[in-house]
Order: sequence, then structure tokens, then C-alpha cells
Amino acid sequence: MLIDSKTKPKKHGWAEEKLSQIPVMVSEISRKITDYRQSYQELVKDAAHFFEDYQNDHRTLSVLKRKVKTYQDQIEVIENYRKEKGKYPSIKGQPSTQRYIARLVAQQASSDNELRALEEKIRRERNRRYEHVDNLTDYMLNLLNGERIFSQFLGTIALSTPSPQEKVRHVRNERCKPIYVTALVIALFDELRKTKHFDDPFLSNEIARIFPDGETFSLMADKVSSSANSARDVKSMPADMKMAYRENVLKPIAKAALLQSIGMNSPEANALLGDDRYRKLDNDDRIKLLSIIERKTNDYLRLGIGIPSMPFNNKEQKAAFEEHEKRQLAFMLKLLRMLNTPRSELGDLLRIPMTYASFVLSTKEEFDYQQIYQAYDVLSDGASANRYRNDYINAFCKMVGRFPLGSGLYVVQKDSGEIEKAIVSSLFPENVDEPICKIITRRQIQFLSHAEVVISKASNLFFAESRRESHFDREFLEARYRKEYTWNATDVWETQVPSIEFWKRDEIRRYNGAYNPDSY
Repeated sequence: MLIDSKTKPKKHGWAEEKLSQIPVMVSEISRKITDYRQSYQELVKDAAHFFEDYQNDHRTLSVLKRKVKTYQDQIEVIENYRKEKGKYPSIKGQPSTQRYIARLVAQQASSDNELRALEEKIRRERNRRYEHVDNLTDYMLNLLNGERIFSQFLGTIALSTPSPQEKVRHVRNERCKPIYVTALVIALFDELRKTKHFDDPFLSNEIARIFPDGETFSLMADKVSSSANSARDVKSMPADMKMAYRENVLKPIAKAALLQSIGMNSPEANALLGDDRYRKLDNDDRIKLLSIIERKTNDYLRLGIGIPSMPFNNKEQKAAFEEHEKRQLAFMLKLLRMLNTPRSELGDLLRIPMTYASFVLSTKEEFDYQQIYQAYDVLSDGASANRYRNDYINAFCKMVGRFPLGSGLYVVQKDSGEIEKAIVSSLFPENVDEPICKIITRRQIQFLSHAEVVISKASNLFFAESRRESHFDREFLEARYRKEYTWNATDVWETQVPSIEFWKRDEIRRYNGAYNPDSY
């Protein structure tokens, strides 16, 4: 959204027109994800320049303001004396008071010109950053419209990650992680909102204004169900409601999530990390780094973006806009501040997706792909140990399931008894242990269809019990899979499995139950 667009009257159909920008074609969504990554990287580069210059700029600003005030104070003292006494005072070391005043006026004008030029530079840069972040969040919220596109967005990022051996893995994952986290935060918040009353005044007031009591609306109203009995009574949002939700609630949440680690690009963070920014830090350095990130991110939001300055038709418009922006900025700063407060309703909204993303998009030097399958258990154990809110963990784990989007599984096909490869393709499994997948082989030969399949626990070789109960000998399974009963789907993404084909899907899911050899 352009900076000044909020001040213009909303014509009839504005929400429908705005929402019409949401992509619907698989190929278009994939291209937009690529464009989004590039735009986010431009934001990161600009943030690095901001962190290099902003302290010096604000010091210079303070010096110039003091100079202008000092000159003005001296001029006023002299002029007040003249008005009271009828003549100029004698000034030590100055043969002519009038010429001294003239020099003061000239120096004040020069400093004032410098001050105005610097203020205008800072104002332009802040407005540009505001517009960039605002456009980025608009871009993302256009993409994240419904379960299907949420699944594709998150899955595409996960499947596009470099393999553990590739040298670019750390860099690529670091760049993609804030985007991935932001999408998860939005999805988690939308799930929580349907059943939870938030204590935070900003959230509770905005939600009460937008959503009527007694009805449940969701961004995920397009969820496909494998059984009629499991469908929830959830309604799609009307266009005006969806736009109010986006602009007044989701947008500040998305901005905070997108910028939560922007302080990593400051010179102070780079100095602490040194040449090897992906090494494992000791506890002292980790605490220092988190403090730097929090402080610098706070500065970026307050001083690098802040409240945009722009012309208005009248004072009432200006006051309403600035009040709206101040409330959103205060909420974003609070959300980021609560990140370090365990089990807080705002902090856990970010902390849980961040923890999950640290497995799926790991930047650790030593990384085994099998570790992504530990994310679910780590979060569940964290809730049991009171490190996270139980209601948040329950909502999040039900949303993502045990198996991350884009992860690879070996499944026994119930019709043939053959072991096939599958890739997790959708959020919101009805059973966390039974992921929604695309089976990408048929009799172990590459094969793609539009059908999604719910993989029963009994047919998923990830589970030891399933392996024991299968019709395959233990020795055969151990020899063939060497105790690794999952596989890295990123190795075949876009080479053997084209994204444009993979993300096409039918509206009906079938259930892949246990293979029964006696029935054939």
C-alpha cells in the first residue's frame, strides 16, 4: 500500500478491488514468492545502510538543533536589551554589536538550512522505508489468502532450501527465515483468534470492532476435509471485513514478525558474529547478540520507520492518521519487547514459529536433515516444561502436524503394498500423526497426480510400530533404508518434481490405510 493511500476516502468496492490482486494460479503464486524474496532482500540491504548512518545522523541533528537554539537565544537577549534600553549592549571583544548580530543571524540561518536539509533527508528515508515495509506486508497478505495458498507458500520455501551439504544453505535459510516465520505467525494468530480472547487492549479492541459475536470467520475457510463430519462451521470473510482485519490487525503483526531479526544487520551484531556468523555461540555471546538485535530492531522501527510524514487535506485527517499509526507502532514495539517473556500471549505468538523455523530452515553449521522431524516434539516438550503456552502449542501443532510441509516420507501404498515416496503438501491434518501428502511415485517410478492422500499412521514407515506391523521383514527395511525412514524432498524439487504440477490438487482427499496382503 502506498503511504498516502490510507488518507483517501474508500470508494465503494475498494476492498473487492484490493483483494482482486490476490493470485490464484499456481505458477503466479510461485513467481510472486520469488519476487517477494528479492524485495525483502532490498529491505535488508537498506536496513544495513540505516544502521551504519543513523546514530551519526541523529547526533548531527541534535548538534544542529542546539546550535540554532543557541544562536536564537543570543539574538533574543541582545534584541530584548535594545528594546528595554534603547540601544545595543556592548559585547566584550566585539567592536560592533550590530555586525555581531548580523553574523549571528547568518550563522543561525546556515545551521538552520543544514538542519532542515538533514530533517528532510531523514523524513524521505523514513517514508521510503515505511512504504517498502507496507508494500511487503501487503504483498505477503495477498499471497496468504486461504489454506491452499498458505500451504503452498510455506511448502515452496521449505522445498526450495539448499541441501545440508551446500555452502549457500546458511545464507539462503537466513534470508528466508523471517518470511517463513511471518507466514506461520499470521496462520497461528488466525487460529487463536477464533477461540481466544486477547488481554492486550490493542488486539481485543480491534477484533471486537471487526468481528461480530457468535460467528466464526477465518482466512482458512477454504480448508479441504477428508470427511464430511470433520468440517468446521467456519465462514469466509466478506471483502470489507477481510480488509479491515488485514489493515488493522494482521498488518502490524506481520510487520513485527518480518522485522523481528532486522537488528542482525547492524555493525554491532556483525562485529560480535565476526567472519563466521553461523557458528554456535556460547551463552554469553548469545545473550549479547539477542540484546543487540532487540535494541537495534527497536531503533529501526522507531527511528528508521516511525510515523510517516505526509500532506493532508485538513487537521482532522492528519490527527486521525497519526493516532492510527502511533497505536500500531506502539503495539509492534510491545510485541517485539514481549518476545523475551516466556508464556506471554504476545511473545509466544512469535517465539513458537521462530523455534519451529529454526529446524525447518536451520542455519547451523552441522545440520542433519532428519532434525526437521524433531520440531513437533521439541515444541510439545516445551509446553510440558512450561516454556510455552499450552493453548498456543496445541493450536500450532494441530496446524502443522508432526511432519513439516515439504518433508519427505516413505509410505506403504494400501492398494499395492509397495513402498512409495510422499511429500507433505498441506497444513491442518485432522490427526497430527497422519499428514496430508502427495504420493510422487507409483511402483517406485516418478508419478505425479492431482490427488492428495491422508497417510495413515499404519502406512507410514516413520513409526516403528508401523514398520513392525508391515509385511516387510525388518532386515529388508534396515538394509534398504539404513534406519532413515524419511527422505530429503528438496533433492528432487523442480528437477524431478515441478512445483507447478505438485501444487495442483483435487478437492477430495482419500485415505491411505494399512495394506492388507490377505485381501489381494
